[in-house]
Amino acid sequence: MMTEEEGTGYIEILVECPFCAAYVPDDFECLKCGHEIFESVGDDSVKYVCSSCGMEVEFDQLECPNCGSSFE
Repeated sequence: MMTEEEGTGYIEILVECPFCAAYVPDDFECLKCGHEIFESVGDDSVKYVCSSCGMEVEFDQLECPNCGSSFE
């Protein structure tokens, strides 16, 4: 049975690195290639993922369709 703590999470915002195209959680330095990301990215270079399982979700979802984590 899943406890309340196991069922909570948050929507993580990932940005696309303009140098290597990896999606990373920090818009200052790419964790994959190490380049510093100075420019702001547009909406098409951002994706939202579940903090618990990493599945892509919509920014306004209340629950992950994959693992059931609550984003409230």
